[in-house]
Amino acid sequence: MKKYLSYCCTIILFVLFSCSNEEYMESQNMILPKTLKTIYPNNPSENFDVNIVYNGNKIVSTSNKLEKTAYSYNGNYIASETKYDIRNGQEIKYFETFYEYENESLKTVSKIMNGEETRSVYTKNGDDSITKEIYDFDVKTKKISDNPKQDVLTILNGNLINLVFNWGSNDVMTCSRFQYDAHYNAFKNVLGFNVLLDQEILGSELSVSSFNNLTRHSYSSIASGSIIFEPYSNSMVYEYNKKGYPTKKTTYDYADKIISIIEYVY
Repeated sequence: MKKYLSYCCTIILFVLFSCSNEEYMESQNMILPKTLKTIYPNNPSENFDVNIVYNGNKIVSTSNKLEKTAYSYNGNYIASETKYDIRNGQEIKYFETFYEYENESLKTVSKIMNGEETRSVYTKNGDDSITKEIYDFDVKTKKISDNPKQDVLTILNGNLINLVFNWGSNDVMTCSRFQYDAHYNAFKNVLGFNVLLDQEILGSELSVSSFNNLTRHSYSSIASGSIIFEPYSNSMVYEYNKKGYPTKKTTYDYADKIISIIEYVY
């Protein structure tokens, strides 16, 4: 009898430990930013908060005093994003984005505003790069533009490190380079963000899909194959919590002047 009771106690303790361990692991994976506080030291009247709502680790909506964005999912992937202006307490839809995937990777992004659509098609190359072709789509005639603009993205270790953008007929090429720290991105645990490549889900966050935090963004342009514009860059400095997630980001311009500060509330 004693052996039986001892055996039962062992089983109960094992189950309790397993459940608590699973809950702990789940809580570790559910670290999600609930509020982003954006501060402009030189223009405090423009300060604003973005409040984020989740269902588990699926993003449901973001909102500030001027607009709201709602999201929908298809399984584990973000299917759509709808933006609303907030006017006199009313939500007025003005922008829609639809995402399509192929082999667990982003394939097509359609952006619709005022009846006009821009469509981006992503194609993986043989190396670490991805070609993105950007078409104008005529909703009335159902015709797509013949001369797309083109980006070439380079992804390394889950981070977008290089972006070359060809403006097509304007014969201007822009090159952006991105550098990162070794800490977790604040949005690492938001389901579906990691496959969105260069898509900007939050206007103040340039790298929600990256694994790490952006520390430097530099870009330069070349026109007609010979004229080079002066390069420009921003740098970002972070403070982190004990789990390695950012709690504060300060963005500086090329002259080391503070552009903005973002505080992350989890």
